Amino acid sequence: MLNLLLLFTLLMSAEMLIMQAMQRLEIAISFFWLEVFLDAALIAFITVAIVRFFIKTNRLTIRHDLNSESVLLRTGLIALTVETMLMLIFPLIRVSATGFAVTLSDGVIFSLITTLLIHYLLLKPTNLVPVNQRTLIDKILALRGFLLFCYLSSLSLFLLLLLNVYQQQQQSYITQAVAAEKPQLALIKNSLNDHISKAALDTLMLARQENLQDLLSGDPEARTRLTNDYLNLAAIKPVYEQIRYLNAQGVEEIRVDQGSIDPVVISTENLQDKHNRYYFKDSLKLLAGQVYISPMDLNIEHKQIELPFKPIVRTASPVFDRQGNKQGLVIINLNASALFTQLKGDAKNTAGELMLLNEDGYWMFGRERDAAWAFMFPEYKDRTIEKYYPGIWQKIIGKDRGAFLSPYGYFIFDTIATGRATPEDPQHNKLAAELHWPEWKLISLASPNSLSKAYSNFLPPLAMFFVLTAMVTGVGTIMYFRIQRKNLISQQQIEHLAHHDVLTGLNNRNIFIQILELQLTQSRRTQEPLALLYMDLDQFKPINDRYGHEAGDYVLKQFAARLKQILRESDLLARLGGDEFAALLSSYGNKRQLEIIAERIISATEEPVSFRGQQLQVGISIGIALHFQGLPLESLLHEADQAMYKAKRMQSNSYCFAEAPEEHQKVQITS
Repeated sequence: MLNLLLLFTLLMSAEMLIMQAMQRLEIAISFFWLEVFLDAALIAFITVAIVRFFIKTNRLTIRHDLNSESVLLRTGLIALTVETMLMLIFPLIRVSATGFAVTLSDGVIFSLITTLLIHYLLLKPTNLVPVNQRTLIDKILALRGFLLFCYLSSLSLFLLLLLNVYQQQQQSYITQAVAAEKPQLALIKNSLNDHISKAALDTLMLARQENLQDLLSGDPEARTRLTNDYLNLAAIKPVYEQIRYLNAQGVEEIRVDQGSIDPVVISTENLQDKHNRYYFKDSLKLLAGQVYISPMDLNIEHKQIELPFKPIVRTASPVFDRQGNKQGLVIINLNASALFTQLKGDAKNTAGELMLLNEDGYWMFGRERDAAWAFMFPEYKDRTIEKYYPGIWQKIIGKDRGAFLSPYGYFIFDTIATGRATPEDPQHNKLAAELHWPEWKLISLASPNSLSKAYSNFLPPLAMFFVLTAMVTGVGTIMYFRIQRKNLISQQQIEHLAHHDVLTGLNNRNIFIQILELQLTQSRRTQEPLALLYMDLDQFKPINDRYGHEAGDYVLKQFAARLKQILRESDLLARLGGDEFAALLSSYGNKRQLEIIAERIISATEEPVSFRGQQLQVGISIGIALHFQGLPLESLLHEADQAMYKAKRMQSNSYCFAEAPEEHQKVQITS
């Protein structure tokens, strides 16, 4: 047991070292099958070396029916098969474990299975009958079991191989789909940024208008001209929900809104005071030529959220008179509903669910039923992405773009940095940070199934290929089994003809001598008694001469059949040639029991044989020799033969014992 435990420990250590080395080489990234082959081959070689050392140092004792070369070969095959199976199974099991945990698990499982198989198949004594001693039925059953095991094992390996190929190709397809999703998000981002940038430029243009300067200078006609400018711009760009000029106190001086049909001018009595709104306070801090871009939120009129929801992004720029004094703000309300309509259209070209979140993780687009615009309502302030997808926002918020797999699917994201010209312009980006330009996260959430949906069409042909392969190999295995069964039957027939008499079906002289040698060896070791009966038919030659060889052959067959009925199945019965027969009896009891057997044989021989209406009569002479300690084979046969001749000289139908060192006994029966 300690040696098996040591074998288990050494195999586990070797497997873990090989796994660590393979992970460092990173072969599996491009050559997964090379890693499987190298890993399995290396651990098989090391396993053979360890077992060979244990056998050489007598730490392990192999089965008596196996030699060391066979044990080492089977050890290598066991280790190679087990490791290959594990290397193909582990990639199919998606577990959230560290690399060391997987390595440890693989090492323990491999060493445990391999050690148990080596112990039970190669080391532990077995009661299996050796192949050369099995009956024909046993050989056929063993062949069928072996072929069935090989067929199922090969089919299992092939299935694991196909599953790994499918998984590898599926993962490759998903990787390509994720990579293709990134530029799609970039296109959407650029389109949204373009709309906001144009609104920012229009805001700067309005802040520098001559008509606005004339208004600030007191020109009474300038208000009308400026209002017309706002109307014209709103008509050209219907996404501009509002165009306003606010004085330095936050009161609207001029305001043009999009009407149901055309832009409309808001009357003086309906103009509002916006000095408490966050965008007015932030925009008033700007310098000349600077633009403020507000976060996206819902439009509020008279301190109430406008219904239906109207998402708005505001661009504002300070207004200075000709003397350089700050006089107010120009603000454009960009209606984001059009942007969302565009997003819905773009979503059809993305593989996942498209979402737009603000910098605090609240939905502005996506999850419209339960979480969109939650930050606008105090009772729903907890409905951020962190609530629905815990841990995801921390992976997104600190990066501009990226992709990662989570328990919820693949998150592919990009950042819409409003007002940021280029990532390589640090001065502009610094200004964007100072002005608090908002940054939004454009996210696509795609499940692995949705990404690999197109590739899943490959699964039915792959399954059909496996079924066809299983059928073809199954038919081939059955045909091979039938061929081998015929070979076993033919071999059995050849062996039977080589070891048995063709006429009587009894053992022939050659196999009788071989078995006699084995029995003598065993008798010397176990001290069990052994007796040899040498029999010769009397008056047999006249039957051949008078009635022909056909009659003689019939008599021999009848005599052999009668002998089988008298002797036990464990007794060895043979035709030595002509009309001579022999029987080897083990554990016969005592000499009196041998006499009873001889008398039965004589009595059975005395009964005439009926052949074609003729009663054929023969006699028999029996010589009996007992095995004495140290008596060689030739002596035993010679003594039995001499005893038979003594019985023949005395009278037909007699038996005689060979002379023992201490005594000589002869018994005669007259028919």
